[in-house]
Amino acid sequence: MAIDIALINANIKTMNSTNSVAEALAITKNKIVKVGSNHEITALIDKDTKVIDLKRKTVLPGLIDTHIHVADYGRCLMWLDLTEAKSIAEIQKMVEDKAKSVPPGKWIIGQGWSEKRFKDDIMLERDVLDTAAPNNPVILYREASMICAVNTQALKLAGVTKHTQPPKGGNIDKNPDTGELTGILRETATTMVWGVVPEPTEEELLEATVVACQKIVDAGITSVHWLVISESELAIIQKMHLQNRIPFRVNVIVPEELYEKAFCLKVVNDQMLKIAGVFIVVDGYLDSKEAALVEPYSDNPTNKGKLLLNYETLKSALKKAIALGTQPVIHAMGDRAIDLTLTVIEQSQNDAIRFRIEQAAVLNKSLIDRIKKQKAVITVQPKVISTEFTVWSAIQSLGDRTRFLHPLKTLFDNQIVVAAGSDCPMEPLSALLGVQEAILRPNFPEQRLTLDEALRMYTSNAAYCAGEDSLKGSIEEGKFADLTILSYDPADVDPSTINDIKIESVMVNGVLLKDSLSII
Repeated sequence: MAIDIALINANIKTMNSTNSVAEALAITKNKIVKVGSNHEITALIDKDTKVIDLKRKTVLPGLIDTHIHVADYGRCLMWLDLTEAKSIAEIQKMVEDKAKSVPPGKWIIGQGWSEKRFKDDIMLERDVLDTAAPNNPVILYREASMICAVNTQALKLAGVTKHTQPPKGGNIDKNPDTGELTGILRETATTMVWGVVPEPTEEELLEATVVACQKIVDAGITSVHWLVISESELAIIQKMHLQNRIPFRVNVIVPEELYEKAFCLKVVNDQMLKIAGVFIVVDGYLDSKEAALVEPYSDNPTNKGKLLLNYETLKSALKKAIALGTQPVIHAMGDRAIDLTLTVIEQSQNDAIRFRIEQAAVLNKSLIDRIKKQKAVITVQPKVISTEFTVWSAIQSLGDRTRFLHPLKTLFDNQIVVAAGSDCPMEPLSALLGVQEAILRPNFPEQRLTLDEALRMYTSNAAYCAGEDSLKGSIEEGKFADLTILSYDPADVDPSTINDIKIESVMVNGVLLKDSLSII
């Protein structure tokens, strides 16, 4: 048997059913044809075989991100990255430099600042931004919370004055002595300015999305579940696919309202791109206290959140998704929303569909038993779980129910398939960070996962989640040659440094996309 590529002297974590480890593997065209020892693989090498000595580097099945907003990530890459700024002066200089490179009137957008990194814990305010960019509207988002800092130009364009009343659930900060606006908007008030920020052109967004795709490859990701937010993304996906500019496998997941338009795309549902799922939203989010709960929020006894669909509308949405041959991806965070979702699933009597409940957060033993019985898949974002505790005060909001907030270990122990994604750009793009978060979980440590379980969320479980476990998710003969190669074995480093492991190389369909390896 002639082979195209041989990887030898490797630490191959197959993530197969026996969790075996191998030394080498062989690839022909886009498939893995043999996994075994160095002796077994070198016996297949001929003069045309490309041989790569991995020198004991670790090989994983290609990592899969089951929840990422690719175009939104591209959009954010057009913004100033303020995550490393240690002072207000540093941010002022970054905005000033940006203002010199864009025409007057063009918006300057940034994200990632935090007053916690500034001396004396001082908030970023509009006078600083006015000085840096007097002729450009500026909006800069704080990290990990719904707060933004804007300048006078931005406030004027949004029609926000010191007499403006904030929307419900929001706040417009004012100087306590003068009553003047500070430029800080909180929670729902952040939308007052964002609503007047113009959309980038389709060409700008396409090029930014191409850059985002390269960043995704650099993060070791070989497959994504691309959650579409707007209709404009469909045209971008189509163009990028036809121009061969999407380097990894894509499962497109569209919201209900874009059902028909998505299926009019002039793309072939092939091995690299397919319309795979329909996103159905049953309730809101915990951070805004809009996730639908059976009992009220502990710190807001009059609020139980809100169901966005009733039984009949949810049943109709699932029926339509199934009729189109796509997977229903059902967002249900609160226990009341999960209960409704399971009721509809239980009555669907459809064993051919792998029902997927997205971000199922507030659970209990009864719900877990029902999930197990229906063989539903749960998809989570481990960094979001940390954020629920550290930023959104989950314990204060949920009280005793927090014990079963994203109970990942309990789900695994009940043989429920849990897959994971990043929720990028809302959270960092890194499967290894997700693995690290799931292992080190500080709140309710009894819900920590083992390394093997955490890796499975991004490999075999993620493939199973989409009904693609016969094609990818583990390193086995006959599966796609999609691989992620790491500089170190995550089992050999301190768990707190897993996210620091370097992505050495990425292979999709037998082609190296990110490569720092030498061929012998």
